Amino acid sequence: MFNLIIILLSTVNSEPIDSNNYKIAKFLLNNITNLEKCTICGLAKKCYVSVSSISRFCRDIGLEDFNELRCQIAKYSEASSHAKQKFYFNGIESEDITAVYINEVIVNLERVKNSIKAEEIEELVHDIYNFKKVSAFGYLQSQHVALNLQTDLFTNNKFVNTAMRFADQVDYINNANEEDLIIIFSESGSYFKRAYEDRNPFRRKNKPKIYLITSNPKVRELSYVDKVIMYESGNDYSSHPYPLSVIVSLICISYSKFLA
Repeated sequence: MFNLIIILLSTVNSEPIDSNNYKIAKFLLNNITNLEKCTICGLAKKCYVSVSSISRFCRDIGLEDFNELRCQIAKYSEASSHAKQKFYFNGIESEDITAVYINEVIVNLERVKNSIKAEEIEELVHDIYNFKKVSAFGYLQSQHVALNLQTDLFTNNKFVNTAMRFADQVDYINNANEEDLIIIFSESGSYFKRAYEDRNPFRRKNKPKIYLITSNPKVRELSYVDKVIMYESGNDYSSHPYPLSVIVSLICISYSKFLA
């Protein structure tokens, strides 16, 4: 369910500040705890937009209609309570939280150092070079990692497509074919579950080639993921997104060396 917050944040980060979608998404984020009983007319009035703009907004963010939006809003409190647990890391109760936190980050980077396989990075680099259409996606912190990959690879004149809005990412994946290389960054490995629940989104023969970079070994069970680049992680607040940032740096360094 917590997709809703991800989508709303992506919307305010990507839509023009004077657009209706921006106004609606920002209002929802600022008032989401008080909107369980809100009607479509009431929401339109509070956002100073038309009812049709609310309906269009729902479709734009990947929902069927306003009723589905209300269902997502109703589930927010439970999901929010669970999400607040993300700030846990080993030693969070320490008085010297600065030193403890940084030490835990170092411990997690050691896990990455000892688990990442150089040959898997090299294989990805070769595919990045050979594919004309390369895209990189993630959500929230992982999407910022994808943006870093886009910026640093373009230093070597390799364009990588990406998108801030989660709905735009899913739309691109839905329309990708065998000419596309898609790189997904997902510490938890839940990217496709968030996008497609438990459905297989690729029942066609001309599917894109997909790499999933993650710390979750269960993603190897996904038949439509071609390559998994695994790393070990403590899976707490000191472990993300630093491993993915390191892996992006390794990809870009390896790509530069490959061209040389």
